[in-house]
Amino acid sequence: MRNAQGFKKRYLLVLLLPAFLWVAFRTAHFSPLEQTLRQTIPVTSQVNLYITEASAGATTDFSYRFYLYDARKDAHAFMASLKDDQQPFMITSDRNALQKVDAGIIYLSVKGTLYRFTNKPSCRVGNSIYSVPVYLTATPY
Repeated sequence: MRNAQGFKKRYLLVLLLPAFLWVAFRTAHFSPLEQTLRQTIPVTSQVNLYITEASAGATTDFSYRFYLYDARKDAHAFMASLKDDQQPFMITSDRNALQKVDAGIIYLSVKGTLYRFTNKPSCRVGNSIYSVPVYLTATPY
């Protein structure tokens, strides 16, 4: 019986390995977070402020994400950049956090939860990094 032809386990591994790698790749790039563009505000001639409404499903609350992005590019390019893991400078539960944009300065007032905030947000404009001052007032409610 030792010389009998049979199916070897290493062949099974060779057949299942590509399928396992494909499933691992799809799982790693799966994100339930959906973002819709809520508002676009010009800050300066080089930078726009984009506000998105994000939801991770029916059992989670909405969050509002604030991004700076190159003003020469359109909203479609901005939404495509979100798939490249562009990080917002602020994430909050307050839908009315934006007070005004005046003279290249962003004024925010958060009433609610502030999940993330970067006090000196910046974005790439052409070959340089452009930053915008932000003034924030936050209260728990």
